[in-house]
Amino acid sequence: MTTAKDLTDQLINRAKHLKEFVVERDIHHIPRGVIKFNVQHTTGEPARIFVPALTQQEAESMVDEWFGEEA
Repeated sequence: MTTAKDLTDQLINRAKHLKEFVVERDIHHIPRGVIKFNVQHTTGEPARIFVPALTQQEAESMVDEWFGEEA
């Protein structure tokens, strides 16, 4: 059984090890509403999305999920 202390320790450990990854995507618009990540977008160039995550793969998955919400 996972205790509150275990959950807290896992959360603190994750927060300590987060890094910022850059994910580039060809997008034509930014989803409406709250922007979950820092985004740099210049017309005609891929958008650069800055994502706090543990790995590049996790960052890319988070961006894909975020853009998938709009569809």
